[in-house]
Amino acid sequence: MAGTVFTLQKCPSCGKKFPSSKGAFPIICATCRTQPTKFILKLWWQKKNLSISRDREGKTIHSWNHAINLLGNIRTEIHAKTFDPEIYKKQSSTSFKIFWVRFKKDYEGNMATHAKIHAIGEHHLDAFMALQMRDIRAIHIDDWWKKLKKKKLSPHYMNDIQQWLKRFFNEAKELDIIEKVPRFPKAMKQAKKEIKWLSEYEQSCVFEQIPKSDRDIFEFMFLTGVRVGEAIALQRSDINFKKGRTIIRHTVKRDRHTVGKTKAQNIRVVPHIEEIERCLRKAVKVTGLNNLVFINKWGRIYTNDYLNSTFKKACQAAGVEPVHLKNGTRHSFGMRMISSGVDIWTTSKAMGHSDIKMTENYADILADQLKDAYEKTRKKHVRLKAYKE
Repeated sequence: MAGTVFTLQKCPSCGKKFPSSKGAFPIICATCRTQPTKFILKLWWQKKNLSISRDREGKTIHSWNHAINLLGNIRTEIHAKTFDPEIYKKQSSTSFKIFWVRFKKDYEGNMATHAKIHAIGEHHLDAFMALQMRDIRAIHIDDWWKKLKKKKLSPHYMNDIQQWLKRFFNEAKELDIIEKVPRFPKAMKQAKKEIKWLSEYEQSCVFEQIPKSDRDIFEFMFLTGVRVGEAIALQRSDINFKKGRTIIRHTVKRDRHTVGKTKAQNIRVVPHIEEIERCLRKAVKVTGLNNLVFINKWGRIYTNDYLNSTFKKACQAAGVEPVHLKNGTRHSFGMRMISSGVDIWTTSKAMGHSDIKMTENYADILADQLKDAYEKTRKKHVRLKAYKE
């Protein structure tokens, strides 16, 4: 049979070398009856001498039973012609854990995405971390998916986790680490999100209730539909008054203080209409030499929490049903563009959407509104027709 068990350790009592074994008897010092605590498997395979000191999970071979069980498994793999010594190497690149770290490094330039992948691996993929990539089958994915459902996460987040795991396996296949991607279960059904927004009149009422020291940043968001983080992170160097345009290229990351690249790293241009030009000139005049265009009344960077709280209080004071800040600024801007007759492609570019399907949501809402309007008109027409008859 292939394979020998031996150790590099010496007897701690007499200092003699321990004998080797092919598995018929345990390794014990003949004089002191002591046993080693670390074992190595020696194999002759495909005209090569191999030394294996770890199991498939990367754990050191720490006992005789551990060694003999592992040797038996390897003999079975050799007989079945499925043996791969790379799997047993320290920190093998084919282990899920090691390859996940490599996969995560590819997104270090995008802090938000990197943080999301890190969180997914930290909290939701522990079932795979001790496995080799080539050992993961559809049944492992199914078991993991069932356990994930018990965590009662939102369908949207669960589908997001699954999509990242699929992308991870696809990359492993492209690098020939696995032969095929395991079958994944169907994605969770998720209810279509209801998009709320404010009319221009409601926005003007809310704007009147916002403290004067904070009006510049809110006016900019109302006029441009930029994301909250993008407004907070806007730099003086992003504004070109001579050419009449502002480049949206920065956003505030999850730590709420670090300024980095925008979502999906897309850069877009905001042309200066009269109101935007006036708003920016006023903001720059107030901030002085500060690199940020918008700063709070204490001279510091704005936070998402502060802006959301301020907006909610302004909605309540104006008698307008409170909506999330993103709905009151960004979604309201998108709805206003679509309802004004701007085509979906142009609206998508103005909003900075990476996928035009996101923009189509606004068109769907407008279509539903028009359908309701037609339905009301039809009912009036039916009543009028009945009256004439």
